[in-house]
Amino acid sequence: ASANTAILLRTLWIGAMVTIACALIGLPYAMLAASVTGWERQLLLGAVLLPLWTSLLVRTAAWFILLQEKGLINDTLISLGLITGPLPLIFNRLGVVIAMTHVLLPFMVLPIYSVLLAIPRNLMPAAASLGAPPWRAFLRVLLPLSLRGVVSGSLLVFMTAIGYYITPALIGGAQDQMISSVIAFYAIGSANWGMAGALGAILLVATLALYAVYGRLSSDRGGL
Repeated sequence: ASANTAILLRTLWIGAMVTIACALIGLPYAMLAASVTGWERQLLLGAVLLPLWTSLLVRTAAWFILLQEKGLINDTLISLGLITGPLPLIFNRLGVVIAMTHVLLPFMVLPIYSVLLAIPRNLMPAAASLGAPPWRAFLRVLLPLSLRGVVSGSLLVFMTAIGYYITPALIGGAQDQMISSVIAFYAIGSANWGMAGALGAILLVATLALYAVYGRLSSDRGGL
């Protein structure tokens, strides 16, 4: 029981790290996509939607190739003289977070982007005309108005992340396996259906609770 609790907490922690990483990347990316028009916007949206058109196994396998010791990332950093030896980017927590962030980034960008489109474009120039520097206008005007999209995107990413199986299994090490791997082991490896069902029920209840919060936020936004 203590081991299962530790793995559940690890799953929540990895999900939180992936959510934070997606938010840090997704918010400025969505702001950039919402600030341009025409082919530039289509290009930015197409780039972030591209992972959704590819199989999850293919995307994870691509990161497996990129992150390995002789992979493209380490070879590029070594050729540029930024490092002297390969970085440990695979079979650890860092590799899992990188791969999952790339896969789940669209679920963060799209909710934020939809909220930003509804914000009047003249608010930031109006704040600047009143003497607010860009960083203060962002913190006092744009960020509060976009928080609903950030929260919605964070819930979507977190709900999806805690149920991931393939990416941690291929990219992570023994200490990076999440609750889905344990459920698969109990169901297939040891035929302990009771424990697999109990852990699956816990994951299902957590996901449904988060989905209810997301649905409430979405309905509130629609009412506004």
